[in-house]
Order: sequence, then C-alpha cells, then structure tokens
Amino acid sequence: MGIYLMEAATKDYLWGGERLREEYHVSSEKSPLAEAWLLSCHKDGESKILLSNSVKLPLSSFLQENPKSEGDMGKKFPVFPMLIKLIDAKLPLSVQVHPDDQYAALQEGSLGKTEVWVVLEREEGAFLYYGFKREYSKEEIRKAIEGHFLTEYLNKIPVDKGDVFFIPAGTVHAIGAGICIAEIQENSNLTYRVYDYGRKDKDGRERELHIEKALSVMNCKKTEIRDLTSPGPVLPENGVERLASCPYFTVERCSLKEGECHKRVVGKESFLSAILIDGSGKIVRKTEGKRMEEGSSLEKYTQEMIAEKGNSFFIPAGSGEVEFYGAGNWLFSFLEK
Repeated sequence: MGIYLMEAATKDYLWGGERLREEYHVSSEKSPLAEAWLLSCHKDGESKILLSNSVKLPLSSFLQENPKSEGDMGKKFPVFPMLIKLIDAKLPLSVQVHPDDQYAALQEGSLGKTEVWVVLEREEGAFLYYGFKREYSKEEIRKAIEGHFLTEYLNKIPVDKGDVFFIPAGTVHAIGAGICIAEIQENSNLTYRVYDYGRKDKDGRERELHIEKALSVMNCKKTEIRDLTSPGPVLPENGVERLASCPYFTVERCSLKEGECHKRVVGKESFLSAILIDGSGKIVRKTEGKRMEEGSSLEKYTQEMIAEKGNSFFIPAGSGEVEFYGAGNWLFSFLEK
C-alpha cells in the first residue's frame, strides 16, 4: 500500500473545451474535453489506479483486492460512495436537477446525487444558475420550461475563483460558460435535463429532456442567497478550510506556500483523495516494511510523489502520516462520521 496516482476517465460532451488537457495535465484524445472523472468506480466512467509506470488497475478492482483501503466508513454504503470530477464548461451546461436517494433507488436503482462545486477558473462575467428566486408552483415551472424562459425564474450568481457551492439533490442548477470546477459528488450519474438552449448533438438531434422526472424531484421553494455556500465551518484552521460535509463526502482545501508542509494522518476510517488544483508540489510518506530477500528485517522507506496541477492521488485508509508540500492548493476528500 502507498500513494497512488490516478488516471482519469474522460468525457467529450459538446459543451467542453481544452483547458483540462492544456492546464490540468489530463491525458485524453477526446475533443472537446469536457470532464475528467478523477476518482470513480462508476460503470459510466471508471478511473484507474497506477500501481507502477506500466501497471494500472480499475479502481473498483483495486478496492476488491484491497478491501481495507476504502476504510471502515465505506462499509456502510452498498457501493463506493464518492465520485470526483474536473469539469471544463467552455459553453453553458443544461439546466438540470438530480434526484435524492429515495427517488433514485425506487425509480432508477441508483444513488441520488448531492454534490459540491469548487470553482477553479472563470472567465470575466461568468455565472451559474442555482435554485429559484421565489417559490413557484410546478404548473408555473412547467409553463416556463415549455416557453423556454425557465432561467428567468432562477438565481443568476456571478462566480469567482475559489467560490464553493453545495448543491443538495433536488436543486435546479446549471454551470455557465467559461467556468472550470472540481465537483465532488455521490457515486451517481443521474441527471434530469429541463432546458438545453435548443442545442443539437453531433448527429443533429436535440438532446433529450426529462421534464416529468425533473418536476417530480425538484425543490420549488425559494433558495436564499445564504444557502448557496456549503454548510459547516469555512474559516481556515492551520491552513485548511472545511468546504463541505455530508454523509457521502467531506471536502477540505489546503493552501501552501513554497517551503511549507501540511501533515495529516490517514487513519483506518477512510481513504484520502488528494488533488492538486493549483501550483506544483509533492507528497511524502515514510513507513517501515520487510525486504523479502533479507528475511524479516525491518527497513524504513520513503515514498515521494511529484504532483502537477490537476494530478489526483488515492491514499488508502491506514496509510498513516502523509506530508504535503508545494506552492499551491490541495483539495482533500474523504469519508467522515
């Protein structure tokens, strides 16, 4: 067990750009490059764990072979609970909503989708849609969808680099053009589109909408501005900010200057996902092990992994103390009681 670099599954949705390849070191031949699924066991796009320079393994296979690497907290979920993406929205995404766990289980045989967004980059004037300006009836919303003016009912929120948005299942939302985000979410790929700007796919067909399902799951009440940011403490503590926490993920951001070190213990409770979202750095783990060719003698080892912007690392539960260095920002995701 050690520190493992991840290889992302990638998506070429029509609204994507080239930023993930050019700035975040995501390797893919797809163009446009819309999403990189950095930590995923989902059947629609599974990331791989690099065991060596020449050996890689699907994350689900690694977890099956090393069940303790997920951690004790993961045992309460029927599937690996978390999925992490980088998203480059050169063009706006559809206006959409995700179901909660109860609806998703009954209707889709899946988990629902609660998520958190961390804004990594944005162009001047970029914005997103989040929730309703006031409470509307479902009949009012249906007429707005059919009349193509639903966005007039939604909160239009300007964004800046570093902003955080917690998005509970049932919240109508859309990422606007010119935004690059990190998305930490439940392990689900359920999206109900309600408006897509009349766009057509590469075959000249308008993308499918899911209006009836969306109306069944959406929260039609007014979304207060204070609810747009993630719940829980957000003030820095020892250089680490708690951005969001729910049963499926806890997310923290750590900002380091050149020469600074952040130490944390990866206990048996949960794995740690570490993504360098800005700058450059490295991860160091010191441990003891037995050299097979030398019998039972204990030797001390130091594992050091160099990190570039956009690199994603999986650190198994029980790995002990891990040190993070560099001039930049780390995004940590894990499970917590």
